Amino acid sequence: MLSLLSNVLNTSSDGLFVCNIEGYPILYNEALLEMTSLSHAFINSYVIYDAVEMMAVPKTSAAIVLETKQACTTIIEYEHGKKCIVTATPYLDADNEILFVVSNLRDITELNRLQKELEETQQIKDMYQKNLERLRNEIGNQQHIIYQSKNMKQVMSLAERFAENDLPILLLGESGVGKDVLANFIHEQSKRKGPLIKINCGAIPDHLLESELFGYEKGAFTGASQAKKGLFEAAQDGTIFLDEIGDLPYSLQVKLLNVVQDYKIRRLGGTETREVNVRIITATNADIEGLVKQKAFRLDLYYRLNVLSIHIPPLKERKEDIPSFVFYYLRQFEQKYHIKKKVDNQVLQQFMAYGWPGNIRELKNLMERLYHLSEGTTITTDYLPENLLRHRSGLEKSEEWSEHDQHRTLKEAVTSFEQVYISRALSRSTSLQECASQLGISISSLVRKKRSIK
Repeated sequence: MLSLLSNVLNTSSDGLFVCNIEGYPILYNEALLEMTSLSHAFINSYVIYDAVEMMAVPKTSAAIVLETKQACTTIIEYEHGKKCIVTATPYLDADNEILFVVSNLRDITELNRLQKELEETQQIKDMYQKNLERLRNEIGNQQHIIYQSKNMKQVMSLAERFAENDLPILLLGESGVGKDVLANFIHEQSKRKGPLIKINCGAIPDHLLESELFGYEKGAFTGASQAKKGLFEAAQDGTIFLDEIGDLPYSLQVKLLNVVQDYKIRRLGGTETREVNVRIITATNADIEGLVKQKAFRLDLYYRLNVLSIHIPPLKERKEDIPSFVFYYLRQFEQKYHIKKKVDNQVLQQFMAYGWPGNIRELKNLMERLYHLSEGTTITTDYLPENLLRHRSGLEKSEEWSEHDQHRTLKEAVTSFEQVYISRALSRSTSLQECASQLGISISSLVRKKRSIK
């Protein structure tokens, strides 16, 4: 009968151990030996108290049950690496005395490994989900920051670092370089949970700008039938972006200075001071230092806004980015209008040679115009506007022999030819590395020679 019972126990994948009230083993199976790495000889030679005292096994659940007469469950990690959940249950007689204790061991080593893998998989899933959501937001907002050039990489590096704090930021650059897009990027990269509120200080009449920024109380002026909070309050816990800050009326600059210093506002017609928690980003394409010298912009306000500043280079100084912009806008138009088109290489050459006074805004508008004007599936130079073609003609004429050339020295003529030749190579290339390779010179030599081109 005992042999039959032993065979039955060995069919279980769980470890089973039965001991009497003195701790001597009565029955156990092979699964127990595998989980604990104990031998038949050891188990048959010692009671459970001896095994614990000899530190052959940790304090067992069976020993705890013999002391307390209560069922016990614990997790034991054995020296060889196995981890088991052990449940010991007492079997009592009619007088509530223990007859024997049955212990069940379940190996959870594999379960723990699977749990860890599941957690790691979940972390990877969360990371991809977060990145996917970010990409969806970027596509939805159509606010990509596209760059390949070295100087824009420096700009983005600054923007990422500045996003980590709450100090005011002044964005400088020509009109159309993407100051509003960079402001949006900084806000999205920050830890601020509130909204990004944008306002163009030059687009709102002076007499309305104060009420827009700071709000007003009921009865503050004719028509103010109820109180209204301003944009600073609307941007609570977020960011306020003041574009064209150079156009801010002088009379409002003092009030803005107080906000920057104390982060408190007072509504128009009100007496109550309200605290605001906002990040202030300003931008201008004007010579703000010149405005300060002309007494058109307060020096103290300039210092407060210019704690951190980023200058965004014009498109003519980041021509490596032009092809990326072209293909990005093409994809946008294809998704919107469902017609796939490509750009002829000569068009790209014209783009690389052009000065882009309107910067990225001009490039985007031109790409949309060319997309709709072109009749076939390829955008060619036939559809380019006259100003781009005139620019190209001027470049070609610079190579022609003139009366002035007859009075040049050989060195001057060679230098002039080199400058024109390098200019044309730059217009054909999408990067300085490509241009240097075509010319057979190093990038450092190309940069040095490029500086001498007028």
